[in-house]
Amino acid sequence: MSLFLIPLAALCLVGMKFSGKEFRTDYMSPQTTTAVNGVFTVLVFMCHVINTSTYQYGGLADKIFKDYINIGQLVVVTFLFFSGYGVAESLRKKPGYAKRMPYHRVFRVWISFAAALLFWILFNLIRRLEMDAKMILLSFTGWDSLGNSNWFMFVIFCLYILTCASFLICRDRFVPGTILLTALSAGLTAALVFADRGTHWWNTIVFYPLGMWYSLLKPQIEKIVQKNNVVYWLCFSGFAAMTAATHYLYIHWGYKQSVFMISGCFMMAFIITGLMKFTVCNKVLLWLGKNLFWIYILQRIPMAAFGALDVDINKYLYVLICAVITVGLTFAFSALFKPINEKLFQQKKKER
Repeated sequence: MSLFLIPLAALCLVGMKFSGKEFRTDYMSPQTTTAVNGVFTVLVFMCHVINTSTYQYGGLADKIFKDYINIGQLVVVTFLFFSGYGVAESLRKKPGYAKRMPYHRVFRVWISFAAALLFWILFNLIRRLEMDAKMILLSFTGWDSLGNSNWFMFVIFCLYILTCASFLICRDRFVPGTILLTALSAGLTAALVFADRGTHWWNTIVFYPLGMWYSLLKPQIEKIVQKNNVVYWLCFSGFAAMTAATHYLYIHWGYKQSVFMISGCFMMAFIITGLMKFTVCNKVLLWLGKNLFWIYILQRIPMAAFGALDVDINKYLYVLICAVITVGLTFAFSALFKPINEKLFQQKKKER
């Protein structure tokens, strides 16, 4: 599987620019964060496909990927962090945004999610899988699954709702609202731990409020990191080293969640400082980042289809076929929903 990282690395280099002695002022722009999410969208796909029964795991390349390159839940850290940052920027710059969040954030995401689940229901009916009413109903909240990835959707719905509630209670005051959201996010984490939903349900929640705090503290952080190029490169190399070291400890110390969260913080610090100097953006990464949701929710369909057919196939060909089908489904669903989104959410489009 690590062989597939070579074209991914090459893709990241396409369009990459180095700002030299200067610092980028747009390093947290929607275009930049979307492109970075595009990179991690590919990594999410790779992590999922390698864990399917059809993928014949084995060999040195797979061992390298699993033991050292496979970053597990860290692949979704940027999704939550940049989402929190983006929501925070909207709350700070668009008066009354909290009141519009239930429709323009929660409902907008949910209606696409619901459409994808209808496709999953059809897919499961073709496979003659049993689905009871409770499973179907709970799947539309993300609490249960029809075979699709679901935990992330449940968490993001909860975080959007908690954000809306926090800022309405605090009357759009950013610092009190962010403090309340952070406390409620901790409560959500505790609730999921108590419900015994598994570590992957809760161990990345913290990065959403951290993204909001970065929006607030960004000027102060920049004054420190961007003081001069010597300080910058010390921070950049230090964050890179600590990301590698904590990830290594996480793997070899029995996957302790405290170490995982520390590793995630260092990884985000490394990515953000890197973006201050390096532009990572091209049309492919932008497309992947913009269609993150569809790729995330549809990618398991070809994997499940291969599992049902129980065919003997070369693992590299299997990965390529799953990727092609996922891209095809993503093109179809994004094209179908483009006019629907424009019709239902014209107000949000005008705000931009």
